[in-house]
Amino acid sequence: MLQNVTITLLINLIFMFSTGTFVSSCTYKAVGGKVVISFDDAKLQEDNELRWTHNKQRVYLKKGSQIKLNKLNVSEDGSLILENVQKDKSGEYKGIIYDAEGKLRKETVQQLCVLEPVPEPTVMVECVEKGVNLTCSPMSKTEVVSWMKNGIKTNATHAFLHVISSELKSGDNFSCTVSNPISKNSAKNVEPVCSDTGPVYQNHLTYILHDNTGFDETNF
Repeated sequence: MLQNVTITLLINLIFMFSTGTFVSSCTYKAVGGKVVISFDDAKLQEDNELRWTHNKQRVYLKKGSQIKLNKLNVSEDGSLILENVQKDKSGEYKGIIYDAEGKLRKETVQQLCVLEPVPEPTVMVECVEKGVNLTCSPMSKTEVVSWMKNGIKTNATHAFLHVISSELKSGDNFSCTVSNPISKNSAKNVEPVCSDTGPVYQNHLTYILHDNTGFDETNF
């Protein structure tokens, strides 16, 4: 029984590699860019059948020399071409090539993620009892934040930063950088000035990271 399962698995693996069938990780592109999804080394023959789908909806069909459906641009070698790509073009693209006898020659699957470039963030300052709250805004789920203090990168990675007043000296400045897989942008420096800022300074800054589950206190 185990031997039969092993043989079946090997056959499936051989088929997968021979046809080029695989689901790749997300390919990130900026809005307005150009995307080309190809079959790598496969050459589209004149009598082949070519199919492309987007999120399982057929967008292109060519049988031999006849084009049956043409919602998106396809090159002579069978590659799918997306010009001025927009966010609604995100999703799974699947291309299949069959030979004249209907036998599968090549198959490719690619997940496309189209993102807006990161806008310039701002650091909002709020003076609170015994400290100051800094918020990097705007933020989205696909973006990552980092903080700089006096031009030096910290290990803070949340949009909310709380600085204890006793650890904030006059002239300290802060900035945040927001990034996503296709771009990054930094906020202008801010110098928090709050009336209860104390005279005691230390070599490290204590900050509190906030998320939906509560606060975590860390030093750097």
